[in-house]
Amino acid sequence: MAVIGKIRERGGLLVAITLVSLALFILGDWLAGRGTGRRENVIGTVGGEEISGVEFERRVNDETESYRNDFGQQVNAQMTEQVRNSVWQEMLKAKVMLPQVEEAGFSLTKAEYDDVRFGENIMPDFRSQPNFQGDDGKPSKEKLKQYFQSVQLNAPVYHEIQKRRITENRLYAKYTNLVKKSVYVNSAQAKDDYLAKNTKASFTFVAKRYDSEADSLYAVEDKDLRRYFDQHKNDKKYKQQAARKFEYAMFPVTASDADRETTMKELNELRDAFTASTDDSLFVVANSESRAFNKVPYKEGGADKLNDSLIVNSPVGSVVGPYQEGGQWKLVKIEELADVPEARVRHILLSTQGGKTEEVQKKLADSLMAVVKRDRSKFEDLVVKYSEDPGSNTKEKGGVYDWFDKQQMVPEFTAASFDEKVGAITIAKTSYGFHIVEVLGQRTRQERRVATIERSMKPSPATFKDVYKKANDFSLRNTDLEAFKKAAEEQGVQVTPVDELRNDQRFVPGLQDANSVVTWVNRAEVNTVSEPIQSGDNYVVAILTGIREEGAPALEDVREQFTKEVVKEKKAAAWIAKMQGKTDLNALASELSASVQNATELSENSFSLPGGFAEYEVIGKIFALENGQTSVPMAGDMGVYVVNMAAKTAAPEPQDLNIDKAGMVQRAQSRVDGGLFNALKEAVGVKDERYKFY
Repeated sequence: MAVIGKIRERGGLLVAITLVSLALFILGDWLAGRGTGRRENVIGTVGGEEISGVEFERRVNDETESYRNDFGQQVNAQMTEQVRNSVWQEMLKAKVMLPQVEEAGFSLTKAEYDDVRFGENIMPDFRSQPNFQGDDGKPSKEKLKQYFQSVQLNAPVYHEIQKRRITENRLYAKYTNLVKKSVYVNSAQAKDDYLAKNTKASFTFVAKRYDSEADSLYAVEDKDLRRYFDQHKNDKKYKQQAARKFEYAMFPVTASDADRETTMKELNELRDAFTASTDDSLFVVANSESRAFNKVPYKEGGADKLNDSLIVNSPVGSVVGPYQEGGQWKLVKIEELADVPEARVRHILLSTQGGKTEEVQKKLADSLMAVVKRDRSKFEDLVVKYSEDPGSNTKEKGGVYDWFDKQQMVPEFTAASFDEKVGAITIAKTSYGFHIVEVLGQRTRQERRVATIERSMKPSPATFKDVYKKANDFSLRNTDLEAFKKAAEEQGVQVTPVDELRNDQRFVPGLQDANSVVTWVNRAEVNTVSEPIQSGDNYVVAILTGIREEGAPALEDVREQFTKEVVKEKKAAAWIAKMQGKTDLNALASELSASVQNATELSENSFSLPGGFAEYEVIGKIFALENGQTSVPMAGDMGVYVVNMAAKTAAPEPQDLNIDKAGMVQRAQSRVDGGLFNALKEAVGVKDERYKFY
């Protein structure tokens, strides 16, 4: 009794301890292995401001639980990842753009909020939804109002999510429209654009492409590579995203012989019960993996020779199998022998599509039907001359559709084929046009219909356990890359290298479900080997081989790429020396085993030369030449060029630049939607560290 009294006295303390323990349990995954300090729950920063992982996870959980509870959707790993990305973008946009929106003085009143939901300016996503349209095909304000009220009442969590999104997106739209309206093009800009489009040049040139000689002819020393690296490592185009490099060994989990025998045994045990079943629908739904009962026509040859013969020849009620088809075992029951009416007809189609009127085509159909009723021998000639059905209007087919059942054609054509007697000629009007139909024959075909219980050839838990043991042994014994690769080769295990996995990537080539592998890679240290990680129906053992930091590359990261650039420099220097002072392009082309190429009326704002040379800098130099002038050799991105200017024509003086201005403004405004958010992100600086947690 004394003990019970003490518990009662300290009940509040126990409750507090329980709550703290529960909180620690829930946050355990966040707190474990993340180091110490206040940044352990930070998943990123925006302009130095931290984004809370706890808040992020709360919003992700709210949304996934809302989908699951309010809308009955299954929330799998893929959908969870989509929600995470969506929530991240929303939080990021709020951090980056909302301060700009507030500074610009924008807000959203209750009247505006209602207006975009069910007023005069309904959001496009809701305006185009058939469920929210009235009988006139226009958005129904009443239906929309009922929808939003229902969401608020029955799905309060989703209501808050939806409200936040509508409000923020409307504010972003206001701000974006303000930026669009601030875009301005002055007369000088418009004139420069006009001159660049309308200044033309015709010239001949000789090009020596870098890929016309093997790179191996030009040796690159370490000092050459180091010089180029020091000069260009900070170039914007070489700026690297943070990434990791790893290799993984794949251990597939496939059904064993024992698994196959177990599946076959289970189906054998079902066979007698399936035969005796008086409610096949319930029996199939209860025992088939598909959980669906369908009586389907059986086509001869649908199983192996023995079982096919049994299915085709066994009486109704018989069960055949189990037998294997692809990756499945099957038990097949013959449900019925159905009589299926079939018809054979020939027809002439006079189409009412493509602007042809029904009145004209109907008159022609009446006329042709009168002709064929008087003389049926003319039917085939009229098919060739008039029919617009590509499926049956050839001379060989004569407009004939061979035996078909009532399910294969549109209802009107079916009625003309089955409801009329053999020999009848009638006109059937369908959505395609007018058909002159002659019934050539009718018959009944017996169709064998079956129901099937299916079981996939899946590996059992015991098989998964065996493969796990093999993969685990591999990971424990091979702790460096050399041993890793050697053991994989000896065991016949496939090893796949992944040269770049960026922090924002969740996809790994060759893996079905890569999330767990990606998470391990993003947390691992170089030269560490993972324990077996399940990825779909495989176990994966990975080894981290490198970490690439964000920013300027290390030499090893760009060695191959920079080596090619140094080779291009060496080729250019050698060829420029060889081409220097040459003004006879025909002689130069012969010497270089090249050809003289022509450019006619090329615009100054062009980006490429004839022949597929993307060389906008070279083009700029070409337009600096005078008529009749031959250039010095010019090194470009794709080769070295010598150009002779034949005729450069200045653009005529512009008469009215307003059209050019309007075009430039429109192009600039079209870039605002995508460019504004990206520009603001770049300006404030964004660091995404979600990869450390997911």
